[in-house]
Amino acid sequence: MNGQAMSVWNERVHAVCGRFETRYDQCQSLFIGDLRPSLLGTTQVAHIRSNAHAIARSEREAGRDGDSHCFLVLQQQGEMSIELGDRVMELREGDMALLDSAQAMKMIPRGLFSHVSIHMPRERLKNLDASRFGKLSTAGACGQLLATMVRQVAEGELEQWACAEDGDGLQAALVGLLGSVLEYRARDSSPGLHLHEVQSLIQQRLDSPRLTPVALAEELGISSRQLYRLFEASGDSVCRYILRERLLKAAQDLRNPAYGHRSITDIGTRWGFADSAHFSKTFKKQLGMTPRSYRGQGQ
Repeated sequence: MNGQAMSVWNERVHAVCGRFETRYDQCQSLFIGDLRPSLLGTTQVAHIRSNAHAIARSEREAGRDGDSHCFLVLQQQGEMSIELGDRVMELREGDMALLDSAQAMKMIPRGLFSHVSIHMPRERLKNLDASRFGKLSTAGACGQLLATMVRQVAEGELEQWACAEDGDGLQAALVGLLGSVLEYRARDSSPGLHLHEVQSLIQQRLDSPRLTPVALAEELGISSRQLYRLFEASGDSVCRYILRERLLKAAQDLRNPAYGHRSITDIGTRWGFADSAHFSKTFKKQLGMTPRSYRGQGQ
């Protein structure tokens, strides 16, 4: 794809999604940018695939656009961070989010991604609490139904059945489900959410430098306060638990012969310790010896 094709991509994004600007820092011929719009009844859907380094909409452009839609997004492939003011939201494969197109936002993909954006008229969402927009939880029956419907839209399963009589029925169904799904964020705890489920998710994310209580709560669809209370009820804290588990993984690697060629700094970095001095100090405080001494005793 050449520079002219990048301009064509930007024009298509502007026409379908609004004034977003794309940045790609490598050779333009390596850029991938596919956007396929479709209609289901009166509902506009955008199928997007790109390896862009950033796709952003400034506050000035957001205010000038006068956009009348919000985006119900399903991340189909890859990962990205989305900056919404002072909030940062992480989307992985299978995650859904409801984004207000009138706000400034910056999407930062990590490599090639594809997602589907269902354009929801702002007027239809006026009775929903916009402060709860963001990453959506699929806990509960309505969450599961919403995820199923959005996946069907994303995979094109409904296109062969679409007809003029559908009108705005899809929008009405999605709005009805969103009304309940957004309430999950306001409850004292996510339906059916137990400590062991949260701990299991933490285990899956331990090697991510972006694992924080805020990001974890966002992914679970609960508030940070609810997350802290869940651990406090067992006499622990979420921060201590994450630190403990990361140190345990690092200790296992230090005595694993398969990792004998890796430096202590590399092992610390792998488990979320970007600063080697901090890793060594924390490791010694928890295990009573430095990482070097611990590795030496296992040899």
